[in-house]
Amino acid sequence: MKKRIFFNKCEEMRFISHLDLLRFFERVMIKANIPVKYSQGFHPRPKISFGNPIPLGTESFNEVLELELEKEMSNLELLNNFNSLDIKGFKVLSVEEKADKVGIAERFSVAIYEIESNEESIDKLFDLFSQNNIIETKEKKGKIVVRDLKEKIRDFKKENEKKIVVNIFNGSPNTFLEICKIKDFEVNVKKIGYEL
Repeated sequence: MKKRIFFNKCEEMRFISHLDLLRFFERVMIKANIPVKYSQGFHPRPKISFGNPIPLGTESFNEVLELELEKEMSNLELLNNFNSLDIKGFKVLSVEEKADKVGIAERFSVAIYEIESNEESIDKLFDLFSQNNIIETKEKKGKIVVRDLKEKIRDFKKENEKKIVVNIFNGSPNTFLEICKIKDFEVNVKKIGYEL
């Protein structure tokens, strides 16, 4: 039985890395009496799948994961068991059956980010997103790699002078912030959901 779970990861929880998130869910499922299915072999792992990694320090709302259960459990019971632990910065919003066979990374490939900063930084980002090409040049293993990041930008709009919302395919705003020379402490980035 496969379930799709939507949850918030905010406040102090935003400092848990993507790798630590798996360990967090392992412990939470034991405490919440959730009968997750494990893989076979010498090192059994819980059958959990996440979408694209959440950038460290980014609050994430309507985040998604999929898991497989060993035995039947209703969606409501699963939701209540998770939330009964009352973990600050973590809340399960909804649970649904996973009816399709599409992988989570493919189904939830375009993330929606809300970026708040000063007017100058927001203008820089808006101007960057408006360009026909956003060329990134990096050195990898002694070779120069050039790619156009514009294809990652699916949509964007200014909410006001200090906030921009951008839909990004398989990525995060971090590279774009680096291109604009905007420091982490100058912005507040939230992942607010996915484009479906």
